[in-house]
Order: sequence, then C-alpha cells, then structure tokens
Amino acid sequence: MTSPALYSELPSDRQLIDNQLCTMLKQSASDGGPVAEAMRYAVLGSGQRIRPLLAIRTGRLMGGGLKRCANLRAGASVELLHCASLIVDDLPCMDNEQVRRDRPTVHVRFGEATAILAAFGLVALAARSLTEIDGTGAERASYIEFQTHLLKVLDVGGLITGQSLDLALCGSERERSRALMTELKTVPLFVLSIRAGLLLSGFSAREEEALLAFGRRFGIAYQMADDLLDGEQCDAEPVVAQLESARCCLRQFGSRSHGLEELVDYLHDRTCQDNRSHR
Repeated sequence: MTSPALYSELPSDRQLIDNQLCTMLKQSASDGGPVAEAMRYAVLGSGQRIRPLLAIRTGRLMGGGLKRCANLRAGASVELLHCASLIVDDLPCMDNEQVRRDRPTVHVRFGEATAILAAFGLVALAARSLTEIDGTGAERASYIEFQTHLLKVLDVGGLITGQSLDLALCGSERERSRALMTELKTVPLFVLSIRAGLLLSGFSAREEEALLAFGRRFGIAYQMADDLLDGEQCDAEPVVAQLESARCCLRQFGSRSHGLEELVDYLHDRTCQDNRSHR
C-alpha cells in the first residue's frame, strides 16, 4: 500500500479538476447573482474529487493524456452532477443536513429556493458540458452517448430511486436494502466517471468491460467506507475485501493502471487510518 504522504500526483490532478470546474462555472453564470454564487459554493469546496480523478486517470491508461480535454471535461460534469445531488440530499425535506464539507450546506447558506435552483443549474451545466466541444462526427457521437448515460444516471432508474429508498426505509428493512441503495445511489456516478475516461481513448471492448467493472466495485467500496466512517458499519474487513475485488479488474493493464490503483490505495488507507479497530 502507498503511504498517504506519497500521493504526490493527487494535488496536481485535483488542481487540474478545480481549474476546469471554475472555468465551466464561470462560463455558465457570467451574470452572477445568488444562484450562480450558490452553484460555485456547492462545487468549489473541499471535495475529494474522486469521480473526476477516476475519469482522467482512466483516460491516461492509453497514454493519450487528456485528449481534446474530453476526459477532463466529462469528469468535471460528473462532479457537477454529484454536487447537485448533494444539494438536494441535504434539503430539509430530504436528509435535513446542516453541514457539508465542514461548512453550512447550500440551503442553510442561501435559502431553500436558491439551493433548489442551484441544483437545477448544475444539472443543466453537466448535461450540456460536452455538447459545447467541437469535434468530428464520430467524436460528437461519443459525446452525445456520454450525455445520454449522464442523464440516465439521474432518472428514476438511478439516483432518484436511490434517494427515495434512502428516505423511506429504516431499521432492519433499511439494512436489508443497503446494497440496493448503493447500486442505485452511489454506483452509477462511479461507473459514469469511468465512461468519462473512456471517451476517445481507444480501449477494446474487453478493456472497457474490465474498467466499467472496476468502477462499479470501487463505487461499492467507497460507499462501504463511508458507512464505516459514519458509524453505520463496524468492520473494515469487508471494505478491504471489496477494494481488492476492484483491484483485480485492473490486472490486465499491468503498470499502466498505477493511477487507478493509487486511488484504491488512497481509499484503503483513508478507511483503515480512520477506523482504528482495523489493523
């Protein structure tokens, strides 16, 4: 495992992502106003940027860098959608959270009406982000396909149903449905992040299948780690096992998968460091 102090590329990658997010937010809301301010507040906080990190590091597997900035822009659009979902999750009619990322939630800071409008604004920006890039016919077809996947993540077959279950279930029934909620509410954004990295990257069908499987397994591990750190689970061993399952999907890529494996190590170290019962 990599020591957390040795994640030397994480700060530069996160800065790359934050610069892209700043550019997209500036272009979408040049007239300012409270909704635009709330959108920036929701996005430009202290997020880990795990989803766009997955995107750009998947794109790098083929050695092509950030081709036409598509992987970076697509990964940033996933982060925008994620931040929009957090605004909604935190509302008084949902989870009624007062603090997010060590500061007041968007509805506490700006009011419920502005928070809802900001969430709509972020979804719209995420959905159109790739349609504004010039490209060949084949490239634009890939962008539209990704946009379709993005919107499917949000619909009633994904995040919406996951949040609905999260609100409705409690006690033993909630525990029995935990895996289903993860598949609906958490996994889709992680798989979408991998799809963002697959754009224009020239992977074979077999490689794409392995990477999408990695995204799903990593997303499950991420939610399990969150549940552990929130005190909803008490054993780190299942998280470690799930992370190793995710790592197995990367074996065919050899040393090229270093960037993604580093994220597996990062989540492992974060989980085990914060959960002192695991040795």
